[in-house]
Amino acid sequence: QAISKEAQFRQRSPQQAMAADSSMPGADAAVLERDEYDSKVRFFNDFLHSKRDEWEKKIDTELANHRYRIPVELKELKKADPTLDRRVLENPVKYLLPWEEALLSFLRETNEKAVKQLKQPLKLDISGSFGRNHVTPRGMTATSLQNLMCVEGVVTRAGVMVPKLLQSIHVRKNRDDGHVEQRDHRDQTAFVNQSAAGAMPTHDAEGNELEIEIGLSVYKDFQKFTIQEAPENSPPGQIPRSVEVLCEGDLADKAKPGDRVQVIGVYRSFPPQLQDFTNGVFPAKLVATNITPIKEMIEAPFVSDDVKNIREIAARTDAFTLLARSFAPSICGHEKVKQGLLLQMMGGTEKNLTNGTHLRGDINLLLVGDPSCGKSQMLRFVMNIAPLAISTTGRGSSGVGLTAAMVRDAATRDFTLEAGAMVLADRGFICIDEFDKMGINDRVSIHEAMEQQCVTVSKAGMHVQLNARCSVVAAANPIYGTFDPTLDLAKNIGMPDSLLSRFDLVFVVRDLTTEAIDRKIATQVLRQAGLRAGAEGRKHGVEQIHSSILERRQDVDTRRSQEAT
Repeated sequence: QAISKEAQFRQRSPQQAMAADSSMPGADAAVLERDEYDSKVRFFNDFLHSKRDEWEKKIDTELANHRYRIPVELKELKKADPTLDRRVLENPVKYLLPWEEALLSFLRETNEKAVKQLKQPLKLDISGSFGRNHVTPRGMTATSLQNLMCVEGVVTRAGVMVPKLLQSIHVRKNRDDGHVEQRDHRDQTAFVNQSAAGAMPTHDAEGNELEIEIGLSVYKDFQKFTIQEAPENSPPGQIPRSVEVLCEGDLADKAKPGDRVQVIGVYRSFPPQLQDFTNGVFPAKLVATNITPIKEMIEAPFVSDDVKNIREIAARTDAFTLLARSFAPSICGHEKVKQGLLLQMMGGTEKNLTNGTHLRGDINLLLVGDPSCGKSQMLRFVMNIAPLAISTTGRGSSGVGLTAAMVRDAATRDFTLEAGAMVLADRGFICIDEFDKMGINDRVSIHEAMEQQCVTVSKAGMHVQLNARCSVVAAANPIYGTFDPTLDLAKNIGMPDSLLSRFDLVFVVRDLTTEAIDRKIATQVLRQAGLRAGAEGRKHGVEQIHSSILERRQDVDTRRSQEAT
């Protein structure tokens, strides 16, 4: 009978075998998951021990600089396993937790003293070439969920850094007998599958009532901020996209509004509490593992040929006149205005004296004159040629829109700081057209930003100072529409002296209707039309140098747009 039962077991169909296996208790699935976790721990432990001296030196260097995120290059993982880098990018949560456990055990073997002195848990910082996972906020789609992403953009809104409960300590309420219980609070930002955050025990195993001991509980820093795609990268005519970033521990308070940053993190959805029905739309946020300011990553934009050509131009005695003549060449005349704009783009020298005095090096320039004289076109040329420039108009701008604003978050009811145009244009240019159409109250708000080059906000219990180190290029019409030569300059402009004193250069642009000037303008238009017809000819001088740099920059932008969509 036993033999016949064994024969029946061997003659089972595959479907019957699968059904029998599926009826196994859930403990087997947990065992398989634990085995997979242990195998990843062993793999990374072997990976660290394969270059023990190098990793020991790298970890000691990071800890000596009070950095608790150990960098790991994707190319090093690819050498260990050809497909491992792509698997880490597609499902980082599976690998980060076991690898961080292996990292801690490796440090315990090599430097037991450093483990006892740790003030924060050790984390891994995955870096390298992310390929199609290197995007702007516009590229964060549903296919990016659960992936390790690298996102570049401008910080437009930053919340307040607050402490977040990591481990709660509970004692008996009415008895001081030394009984202590603890609860770990880990949500989805901790990369765990079964989050246990917010559950507070009320009674212990014996039925005694418990209360939380706030002073002995463990906390960590927590902050939320929003990054938006850069103005020069957003498609024309479309609203710039943004993504919310969650940062904890040493990453909190590392970015402020107006900064251009590169954030590496895991893109996860955060579903709300379960209810009877759902619309299926869950907010997705980026849990940061690294934040790097882009200004620390910029490389030299020139090659040897560019340097040689620039030196040739600099060696000429008429270099300044040549550059001024090449500034906005499609606009006829206005030589002095072009020279002033050229000096503004070169900029002055910023000085920080030993007594704490700050002398700005940026030049503010105002163009006032008759309509249809090319003022807006010259502003447009500045905006196109400058590496960082933001354009706005007087009628479409408010005071807080130009500087900064305190906004109450609708979900959390907390105040967040939102950067304005002058803060976003830090270390760049802001072009304000129709400056005379701006309201009086709105003009007052930019006085501090133009002279002190900072924006101070004191509202809602927050006192914040943001950098606004930008050059202002403004264009305005006279108070009577056209410039009246019988009146002095102040009466023509119609602006208060306190605002005019902030502008270092004020140019009056006149539309003089004389036969010589009209003939010169007509000749310029015809010459441009003739040159445009034969535009394939060889370029000379500044045009040749600028064209080669511009073409290479366009090639870089094209390649970047193909990678970062």
